[in-house]
Amino acid sequence: MTLKERLRFGLEHARRMTDKLLDEIQEPNDWLLRPAQNTNHAMWIAGHLAFTDNRFATMLDSPSAIDLNHLKDLFGKFSQPLDELSVYPSIEEVRELMRDRRQNFLRILDNCSEEDLEQPTPEGAPPFMPNLGLVFQMAAWHEPIHTGQLTIIHRILGNTPLADRPAVK
Repeated sequence: MTLKERLRFGLEHARRMTDKLLDEIQEPNDWLLRPAQNTNHAMWIAGHLAFTDNRFATMLDSPSAIDLNHLKDLFGKFSQPLDELSVYPSIEEVRELMRDRRQNFLRILDNCSEEDLEQPTPEGAPPFMPNLGLVFQMAAWHEPIHTGQLTIIHRILGNTPLADRPAVK
């Protein structure tokens, strides 16, 4: 398996897990459930992941990014979750934005050669992402941080852990 294939696998697997957890949030207000003070809720996590994928696209293929500046205060780095659903786009809009921005990010990966992954990131990229491949790798480990937060919400809502369920064939 090539580096590119491993990166794609990690990105797709992480998103499948996140989507499964989000799919089980039934009540709109449950999207605002926070396990403890100063923690993230599902709405913030979903929007933040979409916002982050788009931010990475800005670094890697700016024409494919969309203008999400209007969502920066809601979902950007250092934003804080708010406890009022009406200040956010609809759940459906956020989920669609997640899908769209991940599809775009994967398309950028697909258009990279193995050699492209070794190219340096543009000026202004964080120092822990010195090349294009590490941007994709960072996205693949960033999402599970937030998916782990979702698992707590998932359990509080009474759902069994995904890992405890029989495999679907």
